[in-house]
Amino acid sequence: VPPCPGSVGLQNLGNSCFLNSILQCLNHIEPLTKFFLDGEYRKDLNRNNPLGSGGRVATAYAALLNDMWGGEFSTLAPRLLKQTVGLFAPQFNNVYQHDSQEFCSFLMDGLHEDLNRVKNKPYVEELEARGMDDQRAAIESWRKHLLRHDSVIVDHCQGLHRSHLTCPHCSRESVKYDVYATLSLPLVPTKERPFIPLSDCIEQFISGEQLDEHNAWYCPNCQRHVCALKMMALWSTPDILILHLKRFSYDTCRRRGGLVRSKIEDEVKFPVDQLDMTKYVIGPTDPDAPPIYKLFGVSEHMGSTANSGHYTATVRNTRDGKWYRYNDSHVGVTSGEAAVTGGAYLLFYQRAKKMSRWGGMERAMMMRDVNPHGPPDTDQDGFTTVKSKKKKRKGGGSGSPKK
Repeated sequence: VPPCPGSVGLQNLGNSCFLNSILQCLNHIEPLTKFFLDGEYRKDLNRNNPLGSGGRVATAYAALLNDMWGGEFSTLAPRLLKQTVGLFAPQFNNVYQHDSQEFCSFLMDGLHEDLNRVKNKPYVEELEARGMDDQRAAIESWRKHLLRHDSVIVDHCQGLHRSHLTCPHCSRESVKYDVYATLSLPLVPTKERPFIPLSDCIEQFISGEQLDEHNAWYCPNCQRHVCALKMMALWSTPDILILHLKRFSYDTCRRRGGLVRSKIEDEVKFPVDQLDMTKYVIGPTDPDAPPIYKLFGVSEHMGSTANSGHYTATVRNTRDGKWYRYNDSHVGVTSGEAAVTGGAYLLFYQRAKKMSRWGGMERAMMMRDVNPHGPPDTDQDGFTTVKSKKKKRKGGGSGSPKK
């Protein structure tokens, strides 16, 4: 019998600790787990989505959650889910160690496509928001996103950020609103302090950077790729906020060539009970569900590279509110503060007060009376363009047809 329903150890199936670590964290995403345990996922299964697995990954995940919350087992083997994932993602169909962040992104995306309510995806052009009102541009960008992506993952786990590019030669600008599920935060160690405040990582993320040649932007004015200045800003944050601490770097060795891998082992000081993102969010926020978060999970790594070493997890159980440390099949009581170490790699936060669907974009659209699921020819204000009928010429002809 587990110490509490939902706090179940997971057997290591051969270097599968990366998978176990992520499953323990995702297991306590409250709205997502409830969606599966209540059987709500069945009505959204999209078996014909070519980007999904025919619903098999979502079904295997649901079966695992039911076992983890049934209260009968203290240890489980997530064999079916691992095998099912391996069928559709060959990179995980082996007994090698993998990056837990990469697996997290794949599984979340796989669940989204398996549960995508959009059965026939229309072609949607990317919106260039230069010169547009920010609120209108953000709403239109999200509405375009919903035309192709609409699932429980989108409801609770995706936000919007504003990307502003400037050409260093002609000052041509480009503004776009991009959807994110994880924020990858750079770590900037300093000799003055033995730790890195999480706030410094967030500030560094939004402070701007000069793109390198590998990520150059094509400037339509200069008609060539340029190393543009990129500024990022958070327009909205989702109910489930996942922060990826970029501990691993890959640099080219000047002498021998090839990649040199290194890891930043510094401790990142992150809040457990209250992470206030208010000052970082430039879009409208919901006063009933502000961007204030509480930590519920940490995926931890020990070792020199993301594809070696060992992964564990420290997670707050949504049933009894206690913290548990998961080391594969071993489960023990701990505290949230115990997870604040140099091994913390992925941080999982949940909005502390109520939920706000689509990171508050649903509320923003309702306040502007915009139809979120309007057809592609709906304008930014939610109105559908009505095409006037051509009058027939006298004599019966309607003119030569357009080519």
